[in-house]
Amino acid sequence: MLTIKHTICPSCSVGCGLNIISKENDVVGTFPYKRHPINEGKNCLNGRNSIELFNDRIKKPSLVKNKELVDSDNDTIIGMVKEELSSINSNELGIICSGKMTNEEIECVKSFAESFGTENIGFYGNNFYNVDVESIDYDDISSAKLILEIGDIIKENPLIGRRVIIAKENGSSVISVDAVEKSITALNSDEYIKVDSITDFVNNISIKDKLSEEAIILVNKLDEKEDLEKLEEVASETGAKLLPVLCEANSKGALEKINSLNKDEILDIIQKSKVLFVINANPLDYLSKNDISSGFIVNISNCNSEFSTLSDVVLPGKTWAEKSGSFTNSCGLTQEFVPSVEIDDENLSEIEIFEKLA
Repeated sequence: MLTIKHTICPSCSVGCGLNIISKENDVVGTFPYKRHPINEGKNCLNGRNSIELFNDRIKKPSLVKNKELVDSDNDTIIGMVKEELSSINSNELGIICSGKMTNEEIECVKSFAESFGTENIGFYGNNFYNVDVESIDYDDISSAKLILEIGDIIKENPLIGRRVIIAKENGSSVISVDAVEKSITALNSDEYIKVDSITDFVNNISIKDKLSEEAIILVNKLDEKEDLEKLEEVASETGAKLLPVLCEANSKGALEKINSLNKDEILDIIQKSKVLFVINANPLDYLSKNDISSGFIVNISNCNSEFSTLSDVVLPGKTWAEKSGSFTNSCGLTQEFVPSVEIDDENLSEIEIFEKLA
């Protein structure tokens, strides 16, 4: 018997509705949520493929020996972690979170960090920080007279890209900027500005005179945090609306609760931590294997990756399809969801893991 349950797509920060199809507690497919106001009955390929996060999950708590995962159990691993924690000072604990965590998980881990006394907590925010977007929603894209896109919006955030295409069909002028020779977004723009770097462009925005209160700036790619500061200044000067389109499903929620760190700041936490928690994040996405030099690494993630083999222990947590919680999308809308499937295994949720550690 097939079961269909509604959830929020985990593939990016747009916040689309998604239905999960399961059979006998196994995820077998997805189906667009027809009445969801953001995606309006459509899901992109990224959303449809999101069930691969479930199918390729780590299924048991594991020790890492000779770069191989060896099945263990929660009590053994949590006991090992507690012993490691008992031997360090508060400033020797580091915690790297991610925008894949729910708001509730972030609050739980933040409380754990505060109770332990460490300030070494944050996540890699792709050079974004929290920007006030209270006065912006996705309808502003469809009705804008001019849209400035920085990064490959249409490829990476297709359901926002769809609204850009609708705006263009309604007469909007679309200008895109990137440091690549061509992109899907560039091919669907009226004007493409190829730059050496995003920083070069924002330091001298050649089209500033075209921006007005009827324009919107969409950005999903930055070289430095200072790039976003410059874009905020330009938006303030011209009256244009600025919407950062963030990378992960709950990047906005994470930005509201913990520090957004750059690569050097993440590296600093890794290097000075005698115990390092990495939660639903993969530092190898932006650092090298040679950078991963910490004392005792606790990887709390159900995603099987090369970083798992560099850890000391792995606690899988729960996949997004098994969770209840909430994500906050790029426009600041917080949406709650419930488990789409229930798996009968010993894996603890991230919140249960930290409750036991506390």
